[in-house]
Amino acid sequence: MPPASAPEKTKLVVEVRVTFVGLIQRLVGRREEAVVLPQEATLGGLLRELAARYGQELEERLLENGELAAHVTILINGRNALTQGGLTAKLSDGSQSRVEIVLLGPPLMGG
Repeated sequence: MPPASAPEKTKLVVEVRVTFVGLIQRLVGRREEAVVLPQEATLGGLLRELAARYGQELEERLLENGELAAHVTILINGRNALTQGGLTAKLSDGSQSRVEIVLLGPPLMGG
């Protein structure tokens, strides 16, 4: 008989509904995305996950010197992420969260 294993810890998660608005919507090619993250996830963790899905250009558009770029507005549950701690802002106070990412400029350039 195999040894009894310790009970597995239940990992709490949050479903984050991400809405892409403006130029960022064109960059990722969709308006909305559902992302499941650990409940303690931060905005920085969400942006890393989105960059893994959509490529490095997304991260380059959203960040400058490791901080949110001045031309980006991100709302977490309707409130500006900058007033909630920027990249360290927690995404969840429950089981669901809404994040809206608005890229106002600079314009996307093709090449």
